[in-house]
Amino acid sequence: MMTSETPHSGGRNGDCNPSARIPLCDRRTLKEHYDVTEEFGFASESPLTELPEYFKPWNDIAFNLQQLMEQKGVRDEVEKLPLLDHNRLETKAEWEAAHMFLAYITQGYVWQDGEEGIPEVLPRAVAVPYHAVSERIGIPPTMNYFNTVLVNWKWKNEEERFSGPENLDTVLTLGGGSEEQWFFKATVMVEAECGPALYAIVDAQQAVFDQQDTKLEEALIVIERAVVKMVKQLRRTRDGLSPETFFNVIRQIISGWDSPAFRAKGLTGLIYEGVSDKPLWWRGTSGVANSMLPTLDAALGITHRPSDEVILEEFTEYRPGRHAAFISAVARGPSIREYVESLPGSNIQVIYNKCLKAVQLFRDFHLQMVTRYIIIPASKHVQEREKDTTGTGGTDFMVFLKGLRDSTIKAQFGKKITTESNRKSPQSTGHGVILATVMVCAVATLLYRKLSWFI
Repeated sequence: MMTSETPHSGGRNGDCNPSARIPLCDRRTLKEHYDVTEEFGFASESPLTELPEYFKPWNDIAFNLQQLMEQKGVRDEVEKLPLLDHNRLETKAEWEAAHMFLAYITQGYVWQDGEEGIPEVLPRAVAVPYHAVSERIGIPPTMNYFNTVLVNWKWKNEEERFSGPENLDTVLTLGGGSEEQWFFKATVMVEAECGPALYAIVDAQQAVFDQQDTKLEEALIVIERAVVKMVKQLRRTRDGLSPETFFNVIRQIISGWDSPAFRAKGLTGLIYEGVSDKPLWWRGTSGVANSMLPTLDAALGITHRPSDEVILEEFTEYRPGRHAAFISAVARGPSIREYVESLPGSNIQVIYNKCLKAVQLFRDFHLQMVTRYIIIPASKHVQEREKDTTGTGGTDFMVFLKGLRDSTIKAQFGKKITTESNRKSPQSTGHGVILATVMVCAVATLLYRKLSWFI
C-alpha cells in the first residue's frame, strides 16, 4: 500500500492511466459554483421562511393552506389576489422562496376539491409570476423536490442543528398535516447526511488524479459512512408517516398534471392564464429529481440499463441547474472505479465495495417502501373499489427500481447478480426510505399504461 506521498505507477500493469481526466470540482468552491455544502448537502443552507412585505398576499394564502384546504377555500382566496410584480424579488433566496410559495398555492388551487374537481385554468395572478419565477431559477412551474424539500425547511432550535427531524419544521404545509411535514423533514435529514459524501467524492477524485492511495482510501471511508448515516435517517420515515395518510392524502396533493385524474377528465395539462392559451404539462413531486443518488452513481461508476438511464435523464430539468452541473462535473472527472479496478485485491477495493453495498441497501429500501406505502395500500384500494387499478405498469416500475438496485450490485467487484428466488427480499431488511415514496411518483407515471396514480 502506498502512502499519500508516494505516487501510483499508473494503473494495472502500468498499461493504463485512469487518473488522466482532470478534476473539475474543487472542495473550496463547491458552495460558490454548485450550491453544495458539507453540512447541508444539496439543501439550501438558509432558506427564507417569509417573503418581503410587498408579497404579503402570497404569504397569507401559503401560511394558511392547511386550513384553506380543509375549508375548500383556496380558490376563493386565489381569485382575490392582485397581480404582483415578481421583479420586485431581489435576492436569490427570495426568488427561490417565491417559487416554493407559488408552487404550494398552485397545488392547493388545483387539488382543493380532489380528483373530481380539477380546474382547467390557473388564474393569471398566480400563473404569470409563477412561470416567470420558474424561468428565472431554471425549474418548471410545478411542485417538485426542490420546493418541497431543498428550500422548505427551518430550524426549531438552531443550536441543535441536524439532531433529527424533530428539530426541523417545514416552512409550508399543504394538506397532510404533521405527517406531510415529517415526510419532507426526513428527506432534509437525508440531504444533510449526504453532505460529507459529496465533499469526499471531490477528495477521492483528486486523490485518483494525484495517484495517492491513502487519501483515496480515507475519502471512500467517508463516503461509505455517510451513506450508512443516510440509511439510518431514511429508516426514521416510518416514525411519523403512515401508509394510509401517504396513499390517501399526500400522494394526491403532490401530484402533477400528468396524473390519471387529469387524463380522466380529458385534460392534457393546466392552462397558465396570461402565459399560454394551451395547457402546459409538468410532472409533480418526485424523488427521482434528487441529486444525491445520481452523484453517487457518477462518482462510483454505477451505470444502469439504457432504458433506465432514459427515465433518469427525464428529470434533469426538475433539478436545480447548479446541482445538475455538479453531477456532470463528477461524471467527467477522474474515474474512481477505473483506478480502484487497477488495484485488485487491495484494501481500497474492499472499501470501494462497501460504498457500493451501502448504495445497494439504500435502493433495497426503495423497494421496501414502495411496498409499504404504495403496493399494499393500492391493493386495499382495489379491493374496496372492486376495480383493477394496477395494470401492467405496477410491475414495470418495480422492475425499474430493481434494475437500479441490480446495477449497483453488478458494479461491486467479485459480485454476481443472484436469481430473484435466492436474493434476500428487501422487505426482510427491516429498513425504510423516504426517497422511494416520492421517487415512484414520477416513475409510475413514466411507465404508465393502465396504472392508477399510486403516489
